[in-house]
Amino acid sequence: MRSMNNQNSKVQILMSTYNGEKYLRVQMDSILNQSWKNLELLVRDDGSSDGTLQILHEYEEKYPNVKVYAEENVGYRKSFFKLLSMSDAPYVMFADQDDYWLPEKIEAAVVAMEKENAGDMPLMYFCQKLLVDQDLKPMSGQKLVNYKPGFNSAVIENMCSGCTVMMNRPLVEKICIHLPEHDIYHDWWCYLVACYYGKTIFDPKPYMYYRQHGNNQVGAEMDIVGQIHSKKMQLEMRKGKLKAQLSEFREYHHGYDASKDKLVEKILSTETNLGNRLALAFGGEMKRQNVLDQIAVRALTLAGKIL
Repeated sequence: MRSMNNQNSKVQILMSTYNGEKYLRVQMDSILNQSWKNLELLVRDDGSSDGTLQILHEYEEKYPNVKVYAEENVGYRKSFFKLLSMSDAPYVMFADQDDYWLPEKIEAAVVAMEKENAGDMPLMYFCQKLLVDQDLKPMSGQKLVNYKPGFNSAVIENMCSGCTVMMNRPLVEKICIHLPEHDIYHDWWCYLVACYYGKTIFDPKPYMYYRQHGNNQVGAEMDIVGQIHSKKMQLEMRKGKLKAQLSEFREYHHGYDASKDKLVEKILSTETNLGNRLALAFGGEMKRQNVLDQIAVRALTLAGKIL
């Protein structure tokens, strides 16, 4: 990566914590030791009962660019949106409490964003993440995906993990016009808004370690039929949530792009409209990145169960 002497662009990192004392210091150190120095870390504690707040206040006293807000428990989704509404920097990022950021994570994102010269266009960047175990050792069997972001995938799939994302101010302002009640994930909602109004950039290089707790397994062996069934079950567990998310999105974000509005309407009509089910199941309007995911989505759409 080329060195950047001009670090005028302020970056705010938004972190929501909840009983995260075990890995919190490592994560905060990795953020505060970034090559990009013009940063501010805003941390909202979501009602922790362990030693998280004590750690946060230690860092707040030591670092002038760390600000801590101890508030009541509302869940991580609303907690992140509360932080987003408090932000005011040109660039904003989400951070989990238990990961590890490589030193050039912020700089890589800023370089990519400023290369776009987006002006008033809403812009989102997200990078690859490397899965690691609780000791930050890379996990075997994982496959790094070359994501191709777009609205036709965002309507049915979230490929942007919040901890890998950077957003510019125009995008944040679009999101904060209406903070959702029925989002499946906060990062998915932000990704939807970004794809609807602007542009999303994917960086295939991993700049962070995404810590997995417990006995997570990547790439477990399973025959093709078993994998398709597993994908189908995962999608069915979301029953009702996608309908609520897309319905709320349609209510507050429409009229900007007629083709995207039409796609949302089509998906929301699949429970009762056989023609739209057939069109979406056998057409190319909805796309998931993984072939098996795509097969499962087509099957559920055809059955009228995608929502």
